[in-house]
Amino acid sequence: MSRITTIGVLGGYGAVGSAVVRRLHQSTAALLLVAGRDLGRAEKLVRSLDANGALAEPVAADLADPAALDRLAARCDLLVNCAGPSYRVLDTVARAALRNGADYVDAAGDDPTFLRLTTDGGAREWQAAGRVALLSAGALPGLSGLLPRHLATTVGRASRLDAYLGGVAPLSPAAAGDVLLSRGPEHGTPGAGWRDGVVRERSLEPRRRLSLAAFPRPVDAFPFLATEAVRLARALQIGEVNWYTAFGGGRLPEQLALSWALDDTDTSEVVNAAAEDVRRHGTWYGQEFHLWDGNAAETPPRVLSLACEDSYELSGFMAAAAATAVLVGETPAGVHFAADVLIPTEIFQALAVDPAATISLDGPGVPALPQ
Repeated sequence: MSRITTIGVLGGYGAVGSAVVRRLHQSTAALLLVAGRDLGRAEKLVRSLDANGALAEPVAADLADPAALDRLAARCDLLVNCAGPSYRVLDTVARAALRNGADYVDAAGDDPTFLRLTTDGGAREWQAAGRVALLSAGALPGLSGLLPRHLATTVGRASRLDAYLGGVAPLSPAAAGDVLLSRGPEHGTPGAGWRDGVVRERSLEPRRRLSLAAFPRPVDAFPFLATEAVRLARALQIGEVNWYTAFGGGRLPEQLALSWALDDTDTSEVVNAAAEDVRRHGTWYGQEFHLWDGNAAETPPRVLSLACEDSYELSGFMAAAAATAVLVGETPAGVHFAADVLIPTEIFQALAVDPAATISLDGPGVPALPQ
């Protein structure tokens, strides 16, 4: 009898984790371990799953309990982390996976985690073990680095990219903590743009009341050149990148500006500000990319627009897609950002027919969307 593959999802009953579990439950034959420190919530999530899908089992595991993490990882072929906040998780879960011979996918896990896993010979450890670690496998960063790569296949040589990412959504305390701590140089540079291989600080101003296809109402866009945008610019050899965070409400950007100015890491006011914006404007999220062909600078850009109601479901789509790619052997051993190694067109085509989001393509010569 062949051995059943086992996938652990830490934080498997949270907003992102439950989306990952539901998707893998329908798309794989693996045993799913729905893990977290609240066993009752894990049990409730397992009971809610369709009986026709994969087997699922609730498991108690806590970030603060290394022995419990090791017990979870020892049962897994693949461990997917959806627990947060990412500044607390860092490399803790990834190292438990490596110690116990499991591959790893992190729906968050950005540059600080990558550095911890790859310095002092860390990258060689994963390669020598034949294990994969995929980081930033969520909506942002992650999908935000893959969609422009797909869009780039429609042009001869990309010369300029403008990106608008954001919307209105509730924030959990963990997500709010990640947002508050995402302004350091290890995450990006406020007000900066990418110009011919160089980060140009203070080169961009906010853009107000923009009407874009990805968003149901005008947004205010604030320039923030994320490290993901820099990696993307280098990979595609784009001379100009303008990367914006889009806000559909006014309270959250106001509170973030105040918290950053005061160096205040308390999440409660940020959570409340996001909730107030949701009460006023509803919940919606979008990503929009404008890409110019270097061989035809005067022509209109190609535009890829993504709109959805739930960014957490979008992150669940991305993390589940990354997990599936690892399981079928599409990703090389070692530590990677998901957008650097997943196949952009495959992810785009899967998302184009997924109910999590609505995608549109516009511009000269863009191919029709898959049906």
